[in-house]
Amino acid sequence: MARKENSKLTKEIILDAAFSFLEEPKFTEFSMNSLASKLNVTKPAIYRHFTNKEAVFDAMENRVIENLSVFLKEINPENTADPKSKKALASAIEYFIQNPTHINYLIAQLSSNPNYEEHMFKKMTDQKIPFILEGGGFSYLERFTSNIANLSRHVFSGMTIFYFVKLREEAAKRAQISETSLDFGEKLVKIIFSGLSGTTSKENTMHPLVISNERKEELFEICKIPENLFPKENKIFTALASVIEKYKITGVTVERIAAELNMAKSSLYEYFDNKNEMIKCLINKELQILQTIIIENSTEAKNFTEYIYILMASELEYFTHRPSIIPICGWLLMNNGEVSNENCEKYECEDNFSVWEKNLPQFTDTPDLGFKYPAKLITDWIKCLPVAFLVHTKGKNLTEENRMKGFMLMIDYILYGINGNEAVYSGSSVSNGGNK
Repeated sequence: MARKENSKLTKEIILDAAFSFLEEPKFTEFSMNSLASKLNVTKPAIYRHFTNKEAVFDAMENRVIENLSVFLKEINPENTADPKSKKALASAIEYFIQNPTHINYLIAQLSSNPNYEEHMFKKMTDQKIPFILEGGGFSYLERFTSNIANLSRHVFSGMTIFYFVKLREEAAKRAQISETSLDFGEKLVKIIFSGLSGTTSKENTMHPLVISNERKEELFEICKIPENLFPKENKIFTALASVIEKYKITGVTVERIAAELNMAKSSLYEYFDNKNEMIKCLINKELQILQTIIIENSTEAKNFTEYIYILMASELEYFTHRPSIIPICGWLLMNNGEVSNENCEKYECEDNFSVWEKNLPQFTDTPDLGFKYPAKLITDWIKCLPVAFLVHTKGKNLTEENRMKGFMLMIDYILYGINGNEAVYSGSSVSNGGNK
């Protein structure tokens, strides 16, 4: 028997239900059956408002872009650091806090579709956003490759917003802070524009110190690893990377991974209970290699600023040897189910700390976010930035010189922010991971 249809069913009610599937970021798309079930209606009731599932997805995208554009229109294209522009960016951050499923939607799209950012900015041209229209519509993204500073600022700002908004969301879930925060957006904007220099006291361990170009060269040289000394890639991990390259993350199946290995999928289930567990354990094993490299290299740092350089240089060196893991990193972001403790121990997924992370206090309120949080989350934020940069620059045909320049700018933004007086590229002598 057909259920009694909701006579007050509207497009907005349907979209609210569709976004409710994104309480947690994930790649899995909901079906029209599951959407109808959530609304307690039949599919034809939804089809009276949307012709198909794709129309629902388009409407979800339009809602996010239209809402976000309200704030982005207030950003001054000639001076993004003026008070009005900063207030607009802070308001956009608060919008994400109040609508966590909307930021989850963007994270899901950006992580699973390498061209989504260009698509999104093209659609934003219809919203007449000044800083995007400047210079000729959606050429905004095209200008990144000719201006590495623009690209670096964009990646740094976007990743920082995503990271700290999700951090605040988790803190709210654990009742560490109240649900409402009137100034979180302003505090986060200060981190973006001022970096650690403008958000920590000079007595703070994380406060930046001046590093000479010669010392930067030494730090990058320390982090270099000859190809013959780098651990060989796990064959299952290689197969996973190949499947993602062919079918993207949404197309990953155990059958396809097994086919790449020329083995029965039942053989993979001898080691893992399910697909997510297998992928997470493989990635965790790889990230354990990276963490070991960072721990060993970090003993050479004389202060926390040098540790930041070593951390970033170690990641750059690691991803140079392991480019296959870059697109896979999105899986960790979007699928945050737990991996069994037994298999994590089996594949050495224990959480290790560098000497500099051990020296940080367990909890901190600096940089100020309005609540206390584990200090290690600052180094975790820094670790996310090289991945974001390398993902964004993939396929943009950057010269090696520009890639390295952008990477060094990312370090400057961490230390001094995107508008800091000292955030001037000063690492021109560092290239190719330390080679002059």
